[in-house]
Amino acid sequence: MIRGLVSGLGARTVRIGGSNTLCSIRTALFSQSSSRSLTTSSSTPTSPIYQVENRNTFKPVLSRKTFLLDYYSHLNRTNKIILYVHHGHLNKVDNHKFRTDLTNAGAKLHILRNSIYNVFLRNSQEEDPASAEAYHNNKDKQHPLAPLLNGPTGIITIPTVDPSVVKSVVKILEGAQERMFLIGALVDSSVFTTEQIAEFKELPTQEQLQAQLVGVLTVLGGAGLVRTLESTPTTLYLTMKQREDDMSPEEEDAEKI
Repeated sequence: MIRGLVSGLGARTVRIGGSNTLCSIRTALFSQSSSRSLTTSSSTPTSPIYQVENRNTFKPVLSRKTFLLDYYSHLNRTNKIILYVHHGHLNKVDNHKFRTDLTNAGAKLHILRNSIYNVFLRNSQEEDPASAEAYHNNKDKQHPLAPLLNGPTGIITIPTVDPSVVKSVVKILEGAQERMFLIGALVDSSVFTTEQIAEFKELPTQEQLQAQLVGVLTVLGGAGLVRTLESTPTTLYLTMKQREDDMSPEEEDAEKI
């Protein structure tokens, strides 16, 4: 798993082995990312690694705990849907099969360190969840998903809000039976129960909903409105502004009424 993280993050070659392996990996990763600024919630990060300089972390910046907090933060900020699962102690064959099936469905499985992920959940609204300030500000708080972190737990990440992918994942989990089962979800920052997930997976995709809306408006004779809604935000603004400018004082008073 460590080798996969290193190669996936584009770090230079690091020898795997020895008691200082993790520190060596983080040093190599940070040496490539020292010029990066902290990722904020309004931007999409391309790497889970933050810069080292001017960073006041609760645990040492090159420690395993800080690394995992950074990585969990990266997963949260780069995926719109996170499904939470309990799993048995998977053997090598089952582990490979589930990961392959989930990848083919457009998702990815990650096994959690519950105690560290719980810290991340408490601090997830902070700019840097691993910072000392975030720890002290939120140490007495509990996230709504925290009760799910009991026993062997994993997350299945999905980059986009796509009910069809969730439906495929649920089908895979149904086949897994007691070896891996769904316990909750985070969908576009909203906490979902298993019942809500069951309803969500049957919904059409955003593209399908847009197509249905366009079809309804066209049938109702709103072709001009359809073209306006399909236009760029700038064009839509100019259209509305022109309408506002064209309105007479009487029309404005009538619309207010």
